[in-house]
Amino acid sequence: MARTTGREAIRLWFEFLKRAHHAKGVRVNAKHYKAWGDVATTKFEAWWKQHADQLFPLSKVELVQRRLSNAGQVQLAVPMALTPTDAANQVRQLLMEHYKTIGHKPRPQRVYALTEEAEIKVSQVRAYLVTYDAHQQLLKSMGGQRVPAKLVLAEVRRWYLARTHRWKNTKRRVEGLPMALAGDAYYDAATDSVVVRSGDDISAERAVRRYLAIAENLVRAAARGDFPGKDYFKI
Repeated sequence: MARTTGREAIRLWFEFLKRAHHAKGVRVNAKHYKAWGDVATTKFEAWWKQHADQLFPLSKVELVQRRLSNAGQVQLAVPMALTPTDAANQVRQLLMEHYKTIGHKPRPQRVYALTEEAEIKVSQVRAYLVTYDAHQQLLKSMGGQRVPAKLVLAEVRRWYLARTHRWKNTKRRVEGLPMALAGDAYYDAATDSVVVRSGDDISAERAVRRYLAIAENLVRAAARGDFPGKDYFKI
């Protein structure tokens, strides 16, 4: 899977953390997430607008031509004739003098990032989230009784196929039903349900159980403050 570190990956981190706040037996690392604010009751878009620049700021020195915005940055021109060591020494001295002149005192801040070297494919991790939510909704509607994988599968299929049906005549591209959960089924818009034509769903139900186990790993990883975790896919 390709490693993704952008906004959609952060969205999934946020969403799994939100689930962690409501999951039984899961304790969120409140100290680690203090700067995140009220995740439990806030929608991602509003939270991102308020916290993105603060929680995920630029934290690496970059070449000027790669980033033209000067918001919160000092742009420098470093002669290529200088060795990295000489350049570093001059940059340090220059910044110390410049900060003194403008009265700026840098304050160390926590920089949040996805687990180092962890691989995350947004569409796949989102499928785990959808499966987790479907299971939680069914669990609630059934009064906490055990939810068969067959029912979770039906709800996940309905979610994906209804979404595809809704946007099929537009230019908007949406993620399709994961192949592992597919089968000989179609979406009935009139009843907002999925109709299975034929065949068994043994392998798809097995995949649902796997998705749920991985989703539980991701909820716990988010609670710890280490998302997605290096081995979240191991069950």
